[in-house]
Parts: sequence; C-alpha cells; structure tokens
Amino acid sequence: MSKPNGRIGRKRDAPYISFVVTSRNDGHGGGLTHRMQLFVTSLLEQARRHALDSELVFVEWNPPADRPRLAEALDWPADGGPCTVRFIEVPETCHNRFGYSDRLPLFQMIAKNVGIRRARGRFILATNIDILFAEELFSFLASGRLEEGVMYRVDRYDVPPDTPLDMSTQERLAFCRENVIRAYTRYEIANFEPGFPGPIGRIYPYLTPRQALRQRLWARFLPGRLRVRSDIHANAPGDFTLLARRHWFDLHGYPELTMSATHIDALFCYMAYHAGVREAALKPPMVIYHIDHSRRTGDSMIDAKQPPAAGRIPRLSDAQLGAWAVQMRRQRRPIIFNDARWGLAGDTLPETRL
Repeated sequence: MSKPNGRIGRKRDAPYISFVVTSRNDGHGGGLTHRMQLFVTSLLEQARRHALDSELVFVEWNPPADRPRLAEALDWPADGGPCTVRFIEVPETCHNRFGYSDRLPLFQMIAKNVGIRRARGRFILATNIDILFAEELFSFLASGRLEEGVMYRVDRYDVPPDTPLDMSTQERLAFCRENVIRAYTRYEIANFEPGFPGPIGRIYPYLTPRQALRQRLWARFLPGRLRVRSDIHANAPGDFTLLARRHWFDLHGYPELTMSATHIDALFCYMAYHAGVREAALKPPMVIYHIDHSRRTGDSMIDAKQPPAAGRIPRLSDAQLGAWAVQMRRQRRPIIFNDARWGLAGDTLPETRL
C-alpha cells in the first residue's frame, strides 16, 4: 500500500526494490571493509529515511575459510528499518566448477545472477559494494515512479578512497560532490582534480569524438538504420543497472562467461535494449558515487578469442562486444547466452538474514 506522499510502504512478502551486490572478505582493491561499510551504512540509512520497502541481497561468493563472513565483518544498525538484509553464500565447491576458478576467486556477474535469481523485489538494481547513491537519486527510487519496460542508467562519479565514515549520510554525500576524481558519462571518462568544478588534462573518451558524433547523427536522422553500436549508456553499467524483475528473468540475467567481468555488464545492456526495453538515463544530480580503489589489470588484458597465457584470465574484447552488438542490431532481437539454469538455479545455497 502506498503512503499519501506516493512513496512505497512496508510489505515484507515482496519488496518494491532489491539491491543486489556480491563480495567476499578478501580485501580486494584495498580498503574493502571500509568501502563496504560506507555502502551498507549509507544505503540502510537512506532506506530508513525514505521509507523504501526494499531488500539488500548480498551474494558472498567463495568466502575465504580463514576470515569472518561479511555479516560478522561489518557493523549493522540495531534497527534495519524497511530494508531486509539477506546473505546468500556460494561455497567453494560451487566456485570450483567454473573454468579459471583457481585464478579468479569471484565470478562477479555469475554471482550477481545468483542474487538476481533469488531476489524478491518487483524491481532489481544490480550494483556494487562501493557505491553511494546521491540523495536525489535515492529519492527517485523511493518515489514509486519506476516503470516496467525501462532500463534505468546513471552517470558514475569516482570519489577518494578516504571518503569518511564518521559523519552523517548527508555530510558524506556533500563530501563526494566536492571531491570528484573522474566521471563516467554516456560517451566519455573525464578526469577531474578533486574539488575542481571542471575537467583538467586529457579527456579519455569511451568513444572517439568522431564515433560519438556519428552516434548522435545516426540516432537523430536515421534511427532505423544499422550503426556500429546502439546509442545507449553502456559506460560502467555494472555499478547501476535497474530493471523490472521480469526483464532480468526474460533475458536469463548477465551472460555467464567464465572470464573477467569487463564488458559483460555492457553486453547485458545491449541485450536489454534489443529486447525492447527502453533506456532511461537519469540526469545529474541523480548520480552514483564510486569509492575509488586500486585495480589489477595484468590478469585480464587479453582477447577472449586467444588462449590465455599462464596465470592470466581472459576478458571479453572490445571487438567481440561490438560484433555481438551489431548482430543483435541486425537480427532485431537479443542474444540469450544462458539456459534455464542461470544463476545456479539447481543449487540449494545457504541463506541467512540479519
């Protein structure tokens, strides 16, 4: 039942929205516990303040045997408010069934599929454990105005790793607004000096300026003709992709490719687009803030078509992503990569709730 202000009220059996994330207590990227704590503290406080009927689905993939589980490693409020917190564990025995399991401790997109498959929300937001939601964005999520048939996307702003925890959520978000490192928008990744209102140095485009102009011209004057890629916001979508539950299920979730997660999130966006799901790219100030961290690149920088060198993990190449995007455009339908067993549908996985 909706409240008079139109926001979604409490309903335990089927929440309005499910936030799906995955992680393991392994310190990945440096400061992992701090980043996760920022995420859960801010999310639960905002859900309580906005009375958002929701659940947080934590998929704990291949948890290290010598470290506490995430439910124990993080601090949780005494009153969870309107957001139920669920932990679904994928044990090492399941992890070991996948190729490269000895080198890749977490298959991010397969793990998210596990959560999406078991999420109960009418809408499902696949996101990450180092994301903060701008107040304007969270207000929109809680407004009850989400629509089926729409894929919601936003811009991502990176902020410093030392984003403080010992302040209110509003103060923390103000800190983020004033300390943007870089911005991931539809066409580019722009570098910023912290606290500086504009770009400095080189701007690194997701598409070249010529490609970006061509995309805009095709979309405006010849929308029915084939172009290299559909004009959608596929820049850093793994941090925020929001669709109705039925669309995730129609598409069988993310492609379950046993490789680095790079580009798999973008591939899903093309799948949704060519399945007839309309994109809605929300405009600033409705953005997300990503807590910056170190990244390993040496284990994933090879073409997926080539045999992986010893100790390296394959990734989906730009060329293959583009080829699949063109194929879907030509055929006017999505490629469905997974069968009915997607998201470890046949496995009974341990689940706990706070």
